[in-house]
Formats: sequence, structure tokens, C-alpha cells
Amino acid sequence: MLDENFEVVVIGAGPAGSRTAALTARAGLSTLLLEKRKKIGFPVRCAEGIGPREEVERFLDLDDDLISSTIDRFAVVSPGGRRFEAEKRGIGFIVDRELFDRRLADLAAEAGAEVRTSHQVTGLLRNDHRFTGVEVTDLGSGRSYTAGALVTAGADGVESISPRWAGLKGAYRPREVMSGAQYLIDGMETDDRKIEFHLGRRFAPGGYAWVFPKRPGTANVGVGVNPEMAGGLNAVDYLERFIKSRCPGAGRGRLVVGGTVVARGLPSLAAGGFIAVGEAANQNNPFSGGGIINALEGADLAAETAVEAIREGDVSARSLGRYTKKWKKSTGRANELFWHAARSFYAMEDDEMEKIIAKLKDTPGLITDTGVDPLRILRVLVSTRPGLVFRLVPALVKR
Repeated sequence: MLDENFEVVVIGAGPAGSRTAALTARAGLSTLLLEKRKKIGFPVRCAEGIGPREEVERFLDLDDDLISSTIDRFAVVSPGGRRFEAEKRGIGFIVDRELFDRRLADLAAEAGAEVRTSHQVTGLLRNDHRFTGVEVTDLGSGRSYTAGALVTAGADGVESISPRWAGLKGAYRPREVMSGAQYLIDGMETDDRKIEFHLGRRFAPGGYAWVFPKRPGTANVGVGVNPEMAGGLNAVDYLERFIKSRCPGAGRGRLVVGGTVVARGLPSLAAGGFIAVGEAANQNNPFSGGGIINALEGADLAAETAVEAIREGDVSARSLGRYTKKWKKSTGRANELFWHAARSFYAMEDDEMEKIIAKLKDTPGLITDTGVDPLRILRVLVSTRPGLVFRLVPALVKR
């Protein structure tokens, strides 16, 4: 016999989980949001770059206290030091991720969801072909209990254990999770309205290094590397190398290490009684690793589908599968293009990357009101590697 019953149980109180819980609760469904960490949003494992602001405000209002700095310019630095710079007012911002995550969880609670921290989901409950809830351990008291649900939403981030329990995916291969390390650096020379991306195998094989300013003289400085290309070194080793080059002598604060999913999109995001959302659903942009806006969009589609299915009295895999179709018609298709582009681009030798950066300078319309135009980036890549077009055409046709 179940200890508790809800219509929706959400695993993980990151942006995807909290947004999903807020929307299902707002629709009048009894909702439980479970987070294994004691404090939502802490420790921060994010470079905190996001935007533009109006894109995020499609999902929630942003108070100024959530924004550390507004970004109007960006620079891409090639392995040899060639710079491509562009300017677009409000192209993005640096968010205070801890406050951002807490605000989203607060909105879920205000909508009527029950939010529990230090409660870790240890398994899914199943009845025949449908998942019917979760097994939970209260990490504070050590008590274990069960919570039934008509729909369980797995939003457990890079660990993404719940979609594996549901049979939606297997374990990640090393190249599908970018290994990252980041310091909060004080006392460095930087433009507080410009972000930097540094390419090349010296600092970030298979990925990139970044400088994201939080306030004058202070920035998140980090690297993301492909473990299969790291040559026996780890992300912290490459971060030390990058700091010695970019900001030697600067003061080092908080060190953050972790992984970011850059895997291909899942064939299905739903099983009977279960949906995956956010990074757990491979919804990050596979080219940049960015995932906050994608997580919020995925949450909207997941919650919408869950509400429809519960009201119809049909939470089967087929019914919830409408969520997969909705995602693939929107950002999922763009992510497919980005995945192919990333596999080609980050495998390039440094001299090929030099050619790419040179061509970016001559690419009109690269910057739009919502950021960098992905199709124009792809055209530059194809001009350097024509064979890439044969992988991109199927995805483009489906658009």
C-alpha cells in the first residue's frame, strides 16, 4: 500500500523540475516536488550564462536581483589568438543561478506544489506497463516511503537516473558528458558586458573555455572538455592552464566541477506514467551545453502533456508520447542540427578552427535578436567540411 498519493511527482528541483511542478500545480493537479539536496540551487554547478532576457521572460518575470550582469558583446578566440567579436545589445545575461533556482521552486510552492528538500528518489514504482510513483528516502531522518503518481516527471539533471529506470536511455558514453571546471575569479581585467569563448586543444580539447563576467573585475572562468580527447588530464588541469594564460595572478574563489550533457536527443521522452524533462531528457543544446531556456521550454511541453493526459484518464506511453512529438517539432529539431555540428566542429584540428573563425567575420546576419543564428553557423561549418551536409540534410528536411 502506498504511503502517499499525488497526481504528479517531479524528481529534481532544478529549472526543469520546478517549472514542471509549478505548471501542473497551477492546473489544479496535486503535485509533489522532490529534491535530494538540502538547499535548492546550491552548490551552483553552472557557468550562469543565459539569455536574451526576453526569451527567459516568456516563462517567468525576472527581477533585477536575479541578474548579475547584462551582456551586449561576445568574443570567440581561435587557438592561434584570432578574435571574432560581435555586438548586440541585450544578447544575454549572467544569472545568479542559486537565486534563480530558488525563485522557480518558490513559484512551484506558490502554485500549490508540495516541495521537499533532502528527499532522494531511490526507485520508480511500476504496475505492468505503467510507472505509478516513486520510492523515496528522507535523508534527514533516514525514513523511506512511497509516493504514488499518475505521472512521474524525471528532471534529475546530469545524473539522469530516473530516465534510465524508465528504459528511455542507457548510461552515457564519456563523450556525451562534457567535463567542466570553473573558478570564480576576482581582480581580473575584463569587460563586464562581454563574454569570451576560447577554442583549441591547448585549453579545452573537444570543448571551449569561457569568461563570463558577474560584476566589474569578477567573472566565472571555466573550461569544458571532452574526456576522450583530454589526453589523461582532467578539466581542472586544463582550467589551471587557461587561467595562467588569461588571468595570471588573479584571485581564485569558489571552484565548481561537474558534467554537462551534450548527447543526442532521446528517441522518446515518455513511457507509461513517466516523462523526462530538462538535462535528464538530453534537452541541453549539444553545441554549447546551455540548457536553462531549453529546460524551461521542455517543462512547459511536458506539463501541458501531463495535464492533458491526466484529464483524459490516459497516461499510457502512447498518450504521453505527444510530448516527444511537441519537443521534436520545436527545439528538438534545432538540437539535432547542433548535435551534428558539434561532433564535426569540436573534432577539428586547431588549424581548421582558425579557418572557421576567419569566415565568421565575413558572415552577414550571424547575430539576431535572439542570439546567434544556428543555421548561419552551420553554413560556415559546411563550407569548411562539405561532407557534413550529408548528415545535416535529413534533419533540415524534417524542419
